[in-house]
Amino acid sequence: MKQLNKQPLISVLMPVYNAGEFLVEAIESILAQTYENWELICIDGGSKDNSLKILKEYAKKDPRIKLIKNGQHKGIGHSLNLAIPQAKGDYVARMDADDVSLSNRFEEQIKLLKENPNLVACGGQAEMIDKNGNVFAEKRFPTDPKKLRELIMKMIPLQHPILMARSYVFKKYRYLENLPTAEDVDMLFYLLSQGDLGNVDTIVYQYRKASNSNAYLNVKKTFYITFQTRFKAIKKYCYRPTIAGILISMAEFILISLLPSKLVVSLFEALRYYYPSVLKPKLSFQPALG
Repeated sequence: MKQLNKQPLISVLMPVYNAGEFLVEAIESILAQTYENWELICIDGGSKDNSLKILKEYAKKDPRIKLIKNGQHKGIGHSLNLAIPQAKGDYVARMDADDVSLSNRFEEQIKLLKENPNLVACGGQAEMIDKNGNVFAEKRFPTDPKKLRELIMKMIPLQHPILMARSYVFKKYRYLENLPTAEDVDMLFYLLSQGDLGNVDTIVYQYRKASNSNAYLNVKKTFYITFQTRFKAIKKYCYRPTIAGILISMAEFILISLLPSKLVVSLFEALRYYYPSVLKPKLSFQPALG
């Protein structure tokens, strides 16, 4: 066991809603981190399945796991706003309840932030997994802060659940609770107003493709909300977009408005997913629950 008092504390925020099918795997991936000084704050948003039972059992077994019970499902933004004031860490990280953090995630992200004081937050590279945990693609993000600053005008530069941010910056922020999706867009513009963003260059996360997510069920609605939030944030946070960035964003708006939703999803995946010739086997975690 490492001397935890010499490690900065990481507060991990994980909203949970009807995630019982994958929740054990998500929690176990945090327990398996090589970096051990963390607290996991789970916010149950009125789950109707066995999610709350699972969370209670883990909270009893490990004092690092905290539970916030939010009786009503009011969205990710609302849940995160409840958790942010409770975070005690020097760093705040995100985690989704149906995904997997690879064991080196925290260690790699802490190292990047320590070595680059100009970065206020970072993400990383991700593998895409299906319902059964099988890897079918990779999702790659630039690591150059300048490229990430420009990228935000055409696509998300940092995957929200892979976020790790400096606490003194992140804890001043509150998510916009009126957004049914794309709640991370305004947040990322806020972070860019405070400093630079980065991504570790190694795969540290497994992101589960869920066919019932807003991104797939309401792809056009998600884009329109993203588009509107993006341009509101330009004024709100005094962001200076390039001419090319504005033109690309407008072109995306026109193209997505004209194309059918299924084709929009296919084009997005063709542009954002990388399919290596050899894919890794599914990770397997042994649940700590008896």
